[in-house]
Parts: sequence; structure tokens; C-alpha cells
Amino acid sequence: MTYIKNKNKINRTAGEVRFIKDKGSDSDEWAWAEYSPTDREMDKGHKLNTKCKKSLAQVLRSSLFALGHAMSAYSRFAKIKSRDISPDGRLGGKGYIMEIKGMRKQYMNIVESLSSLSDTIYDEINADHWGMAKEKIIEQYIQDAQNVMEDPEAWAEDIEEKDDLTRDFHSQRSKTASDIRIANVVNRFMEKQ
Repeated sequence: MTYIKNKNKINRTAGEVRFIKDKGSDSDEWAWAEYSPTDREMDKGHKLNTKCKKSLAQVLRSSLFALGHAMSAYSRFAKIKSRDISPDGRLGGKGYIMEIKGMRKQYMNIVESLSSLSDTIYDEINADHWGMAKEKIIEQYIQDAQNVMEDPEAWAEDIEEKDDLTRDFHSQRSKTASDIRIANVVNRFMEKQ
């Protein structure tokens, strides 16, 4: 017979305590899969290429434009009832078939990803380590970005509405122009008779 000594003894091991947000299954939650450090290790002697600030400002503006359109698409798509557009809860055709609930999740991931990217680039552009005089063109990109940042979805819907109005105007105009041409041809034909 074997006796176990110190049956209730607890082994303790020193370790690191890290607070990591529970992200569910990372394979499906790709927008949250990146581990974010809490600090940056900045080399004081490193010289930043100041020409890149304009490019960063353009990236910020484009990312925010994309965020606005993604939010608009997600909002509209989320309001559509699955049963109204699909008998089996899926959309697509050969090669590209997705479940509607998965598509909603993907749109939310896109929105979260673009939001995180935009916030990071905005913080970088406005960080002290760039320490340069702001140029007018860069200021314009940043101002455009800030205007969109206030409400990206409303900005995108406004742009889309203006685009729809422009298309309606052009389609009406082209119909009117063709109607006028037809009327002119008919009038010339009638004059000859």
C-alpha cells in the first residue's frame, strides 16, 4: 500500500500577470485578433521622414471614408430581415456563398478594424514625436478626416444620397435630351411632308 504525503500541497510558480481581453474564437473574430502593446519604445535619435506625414494624413482620410461607407452598409444590411432576401439564410452563388449572420459579423469586423486603424493613425499624426510645423495640405487632410470622424455613417449616407441625386439628374437629363432629339427628327420629317 502506498501513502501520499502532503496530499493538499499546492505547487506555486512565479509568473507574469497579463490582462488580455477575451476575444472569443479568434479565427472568427479577426478584427480583434491582434495583440496591442501598451507602450512604445521610441528612439530619441531616430529621424522621421516628414514627407510621410502627408501620406499618413491621406491614409487616415481614406480609412475614415471607408469606415463611413462600411458603417452605412452594415447599418442597411442589418435592417434587412433574412427571410425577406433568402429562403435558406444564405446569399451568393457558385463559389461565394455566405450565411447572412456571418456576413453581418464580417461587416461588424470591418467596421471595428477600420475604426481601430483610423484611431491609431490619428494618434500618430498628432503625436509629439513628429514635432514639425503643420503644412496647409496636411491640415486639410486632417480637417477632412476630423469632419468624417464626427459621424462617419452620416457622412457616408450624405455622400451616397448626393451620388443618387446626381445619377437621377443625369438619367432624367439624358432622357430629356433624347426626347428632344426624337422630337426634332419628327418635326423635320413632318415639315418635309
